[in-house]
Amino acid sequence: MSRTESVSIQMDKILDDVIKGADEALGKCIDKVSKESVQKLKNTSPKKTGDYAKSWSIKKGKGNEQTVYNKEYQLTHLLENGHVIRNAKGTYGRTNGIKHIAPVEEWASEELPREIERELQ
Repeated sequence: MSRTESVSIQMDKILDDVIKGADEALGKCIDKVSKESVQKLKNTSPKKTGDYAKSWSIKKGKGNEQTVYNKEYQLTHLLENGHVIRNAKGTYGRTNGIKHIAPVEEWASEELPREIERELQ
């Protein structure tokens, strides 16, 4: 084995260690931000019955992929954006949406890069 091959093998090992460390840091940051997002959604969601607010959860996918979702998924769009209602007299009206998902989504998209940067320093 020549000297250049030895250096190449050592560099490959170093790069593998760096990549592995960065991947672990990324997973840790994604986990932290998604858990905080769930907590924020539980705190800011409408709580008329309480079931909707308690239903926020995390679904883990391949690799570091995580999805924050609500088990009462049918209500998320209606509560966020409002919907048409019919009262007892048969007339129609509209409810106002309660913006609770969009602010948390915006916070998470800004927080994740900051958290990754902190973790990698």
